[in-house]
Amino acid sequence: MIKAVKFVLLFGLFTACSMPVKVSATSLVVESFNIRYDNPADAINAWPNRQQLIYAHLKTLQPDVLGLQEVLHHQLSWLSEQLPDYSYIGVGRDDGVVAGEFVPLFYNKNTIKKLDGGNFWLSETPYVAGSIGWEAQLPRVASWGHFEKSGSDFFVFNVHFSHVSDLARQKSAEFLLTHIPAIAGNKPVILLGDFNMLNNSAAYKTLTSDRLLPLTDTAVLANAEEVGTYNGFAAGDSSRIDYIFISNGLKSHDYRTYQLSVAGVYISDHFPISTVITLPQKP
Repeated sequence: MIKAVKFVLLFGLFTACSMPVKVSATSLVVESFNIRYDNPADAINAWPNRQQLIYAHLKTLQPDVLGLQEVLHHQLSWLSEQLPDYSYIGVGRDDGVVAGEFVPLFYNKNTIKKLDGGNFWLSETPYVAGSIGWEAQLPRVASWGHFEKSGSDFFVFNVHFSHVSDLARQKSAEFLLTHIPAIAGNKPVILLGDFNMLNNSAAYKTLTSDRLLPLTDTAVLANAEEVGTYNGFAAGDSSRIDYIFISNGLKSHDYRTYQLSVAGVYISDHFPISTVITLPQKP
């Protein structure tokens, strides 16, 4: 009984740390979150011990747009059942249907309207399902959506870069800078995900220094660039490898990193991040 009461108290503290963010008619809450694939070897941090923590966080924050990474199909099905106000865009990276990890882009059907959406692979053949780019070793899929809120439309791209190859990350960054405009034109863009890169890497510098598609790191705007996101299910220092970038025409405030754990169980081996993005107003 004492353990149960302790858990309830800690769970209440956990949800308090994920307090909802107030937004206006021309702004939206955007979150990126690598939930960690269901791996029984994670022991105390295995998926069955974490899924209610993830649900509590998402239910409390209620993001308008949610980019997830490392989501297996059964995890996706469970999340969809728990979040009835949301739909998602995404496919399994191995076959373009259900096999392998997803990077699903969830959106709140009550707050924003989906206009279009799709998927492509970070490779030399982006529309070949399961294709592997450069030295990535595994397929890396991206999901995108075209949305509208209060008369303003915008695009969101959700990615998960290679965890093993600097070349793959650099080539993926270069590819996105040409492929995103091919889809979004000159519309406002949000690019988010697990990039497996530090902010002093070549891939980061490529993404944030392009002349045609200038992207801004929302953590830098909030002076939060030293707050880590990857924890590896362990206390101590962590690296920031998850990002939310915005293009010109968008503004960002209230950036947050949710360093959450309950009774020794981490919400994931990555901490979720969110920010409030203000859309350009129509004249």
